[in-house]
Amino acid sequence: MADDTVGALLVQARRTLGKCEELFRYDGGPDGDFHQLTEARRYCDEAERQSSPGDAETAATLAVLRSTAAAFALRHCALTKVRSDFGEDGTLFNGMGEHDPEGLSRPAAEEAVRTARAALRVDAEDALVPLYLGHALTWTGDRDGAVAAYEEALRRDPWEAPARHCLAQFDALPADQAWPNEMSWDEARSLGEEPEFPDLSHGRHGFALLRVFFWVTNNEDDHRFLLFSSLADARAYADEALRDAYPRTSAEDGEDGEEGEDEEEDYEYEDPDDGIVLQIHRPGQPVAEYDLGARVRAGVDDGPSRVDWSGIPVDEPLESPLPPGRPLRIGTRNCF
Repeated sequence: MADDTVGALLVQARRTLGKCEELFRYDGGPDGDFHQLTEARRYCDEAERQSSPGDAETAATLAVLRSTAAAFALRHCALTKVRSDFGEDGTLFNGMGEHDPEGLSRPAAEEAVRTARAALRVDAEDALVPLYLGHALTWTGDRDGAVAAYEEALRRDPWEAPARHCLAQFDALPADQAWPNEMSWDEARSLGEEPEFPDLSHGRHGFALLRVFFWVTNNEDDHRFLLFSSLADARAYADEALRDAYPRTSAEDGEDGEEGEDEEEDYEYEDPDDGIVLQIHRPGQPVAEYDLGARVRAGVDDGPSRVDWSGIPVDEPLESPLPPGRPLRIGTRNCF
């Protein structure tokens, strides 16, 4: 088990990889030096240097983080050096052979495959690693290996729509099999539909997941999916993020500026997705979900707004808490 220092480094690596993913989602990745990726790898190296010998949990988390970093490095290389399609939902079959005659992406592809296979040996539950392994093998032209990786991703998570789509491209999707959702989270939102999300908690670890609304541009919004190994850490993040979310009111001024109003007022986002939603995952149990945006209460006497946590079991410990820094893929979204 990681100590606090090592755990903090692993969390920093995970959060930095989340920033890397956002660069892909909104800007197609940086054209030049990918310093965020370098930073994430530096956190991993330092965590490994400070970890205790024989710490299998930390070693497993490092394997998954390094596999994710290698997958992002390959995607960045394909997009910026080869100028070829390579997205979250998949890439071109044999893109390296067809579009990269100089072999610019070969070192990144080999590292992505090697690190993903190493991570598969220590992480037997989550779909993130096999999905990215499938993308890397697709790029290198290994059809059988890619199909096996995508099948493994679907075995681990039947909600993994991109893996299903990739198998369909290979004409390898099992026939007459019912799937829980036909579209990824992003596909559903782009069509104005409500994205589906698994009802049962994810995997064998307990954790808190915050779905955080934010504006990408004036006309484009999205959500971050942030993981926490304790409810206390999730609460601290949400309290800080929502502290100034709403107007403040004064004990001397009511809603219309009238004197004598000293009660807290409730403010709600116009859209229920515009805020923060807390999910509590406990192994083998249904996901518990709470709309924290609807629970914000405006402060009084120029005090900050606050979240009403009554009825939310934030003081109950999580069983088998998620190892610090471990990323997950839930409902077709990467969670960092």
